[in-house]
Amino acid sequence: MNIVVITAGGLIPEEPLGVLPAGTAVRRVAVSGLERPGPDTLLIPLPDGLIARWARVVNTRARRSVVLRMLVRISPLDAGASFWRAVRRDARVAAFMDQADLLVAADRDANYACWHLARKTTIPAVSGYSAAKKELQRRTAE
Repeated sequence: MNIVVITAGGLIPEEPLGVLPAGTAVRRVAVSGLERPGPDTLLIPLPDGLIARWARVVNTRARRSVVLRMLVRISPLDAGASFWRAVRRDARVAAFMDQADLLVAADRDANYACWHLARKTTIPAVSGYSAAKKELQRRTAE
């Protein structure tokens, strides 16, 4: 079984899914600069233009207010939407996802990208490590 963990917000713990069954491989799609590169990691560079920097400032300042957070979440300035656009533009993602059996959105901003990737393919997707553990247990019990 091949699991792809998608994260937009930080480093992935060494053993986020606990003890895995034999033959299970975990691959990662992460934001460039947050994760150390490795053979099983695809680093996605985020745009660094003026609009992208401004969007990061807006996201940071919006954390102080619930109303502002909600407004940013439905706008194209949202960090999750920015991450999805970066994933969508990267031609390496399709080849990286080729053998995946399960997609795991590791954080809030990865949910949007994970959802879109699952819709484009027939790969099941879950949100969070606990849901991924339950899905793994269900599959190994079959």
